Amino acid sequence: MKREDKWKEAFTSVAMEQTEQLEKSLTYEERRKSEALYKHHHDTALRLIRKQKVSIVKWVSGIAAVAAAVLFVVWGANRPAPDIITPATAPVSTEVSVYTNEPLPTETATLAMQTPEPTLHIPELEAHLVSFPENMRYAVYTGPGEHYERANDNKAVVSTNDWIEVFGVDKGYAMIQYAITSTQRRIGYIDAAALPAYASVTALEFSYLPVLITRETEMTDDPLGEKTPLHILSADTEARWLATMDDWVYLEWNGGDQPARGFVPVAAIRVKSVE
Repeated sequence: MKREDKWKEAFTSVAMEQTEQLEKSLTYEERRKSEALYKHHHDTALRLIRKQKVSIVKWVSGIAAVAAAVLFVVWGANRPAPDIITPATAPVSTEVSVYTNEPLPTETATLAMQTPEPTLHIPELEAHLVSFPENMRYAVYTGPGEHYERANDNKAVVSTNDWIEVFGVDKGYAMIQYAITSTQRRIGYIDAAALPAYASVTALEFSYLPVLITRETEMTDDPLGEKTPLHILSADTEARWLATMDDWVYLEWNGGDQPARGFVPVAAIRVKSVE
């Protein structure tokens, strides 16, 4: 066997033996990269061996170390980052006492607990069609009670002979929507005792968030129809944000002779700053 062939065989044997264990832990992609690098260093080593005729022992050990280092670098660069240890699972110190030979307690840095800002929850209004007994009429108020303003010059009434949608119940009154004409609707409240016994109606939950009107705007009880105004609210008027419906804000306003509830565009309000 030629001397050069002996060097090749010796190099291959030693280098592969030192790198075999590392290759077992590599992924396919990592192994593909390391094999390419290994071949490059293998060929380079042989060229240098032919040129310089150095000691076989020196070159075999040197090239094997290079190949192992290449695999180690590739392995380290492509390994996924280890999971971050949280304070709750941080390891205990391995230092021991020279007197008792027991582990010494260590102080674990406590991460500052940041209290998140409270999430602003504004409920979204959603109505469901409810079938009422026919030939009944009920007074309709803008809010849950007779002390609230009543639209249509204090004459707003709903007839059960047409469709009625129910949003829910608040303070013993059912929030409803019904048709006045083919293009005009009204949202208001009737006594919850008028609801059919079989109707499944949930309680309403409102936010009562303080807001300011940012510009002169109309408040209506008919956001989905002709938008007939109940009142004109001037800029800087204070109100309570109860809920939303599409692009409308449902408000409670106490600036008139009686409290009233109605809708204004969402762009017409801003949340009042807490001082």
